[in-house]
Amino acid sequence: MGGMGITRSFGQTAYYGIWFLRSLLGSKRPLATTMIITYQCNLKCQHCHIAENLPNIPQPHKMPYEVALEEMKASYDRGARVLFFEGGEPTHWNDGERTLLDLIKAGRDIGFFVTGYTTNGTNVFYLESDVISVSLDGPREAHDSIRCQGVFDKLMENLSKVDHPNVFANMVVMPDNKHLVRDTAQIVKDNPRINGLMINFLTPPPDAKVLGPDDKRKVVEEVVALKKEGYPILNSKKALKELLMEDYSKKCPFWASEFVLPDRSKLYGCPMRGESCKRCGFNAVREYSLITRGSISTILSMAGRFGLSTK
Repeated sequence: MGGMGITRSFGQTAYYGIWFLRSLLGSKRPLATTMIITYQCNLKCQHCHIAENLPNIPQPHKMPYEVALEEMKASYDRGARVLFFEGGEPTHWNDGERTLLDLIKAGRDIGFFVTGYTTNGTNVFYLESDVISVSLDGPREAHDSIRCQGVFDKLMENLSKVDHPNVFANMVVMPDNKHLVRDTAQIVKDNPRINGLMINFLTPPPDAKVLGPDDKRKVVEEVVALKKEGYPILNSKKALKELLMEDYSKKCPFWASEFVLPDRSKLYGCPMRGESCKRCGFNAVREYSLITRGSISTILSMAGRFGLSTK
């Protein structure tokens, strides 16, 4: 088993290296696929444009298992090797008796190097996933105000039962919690079940929840300081600096990441492309951009975050 793990890790490293070199030479093959498997969610968060507009989103709101399987295989054939499931709340997805666990296993069987999903943490945790990203927008009062009453305690209760090496927290910074970044980082640092914190700014809509340039600068300065102090901040230093560049459309390597929606629509970059690009707050976009531009420090940072799977 050890030899197989080493061989598999070498193969993955070689693939990433070849993908990187090809991207420098102008190749436009995706590396990551995000599948929006459902728009349905058990919460109604203040800043969620899906929850606000769900009645107006055309059906289907959920992707059937066989369709998801076909799309995973197609994404793999196009070159993607990192697979994430999102929603809505992906842990509430099902197709008959099939659950998110079946999709995770299918992704691994197809050959994806890394499988992961995002979650609000109020439902079951699927530990078979390589990476789990949980939403954490502040201490109890702030988190519940943004997400729903009782969500913080339920998240912490569920995390206390989880033993997984790659559970990360994702904080979306907006006017409601801009003053709570240090407190949130402290929660992550003190919780042995969470391995790091990713900072993002809200990308509109809704416009009312978007920070202005001065507030963003103050937050980035604070996050950089926290990183220097040893807090487990996952954003690379260069990506944090580039989060202050609001209109990132010209630098966005949209081709590196594809999104598949429940109706099988495919988008390169993210579903927010368009006017939202002018106030983009996604940190991952900066990380991908820096990688395709040859930033060694960012490559090493991302490699540590999405460690090679040897399962």
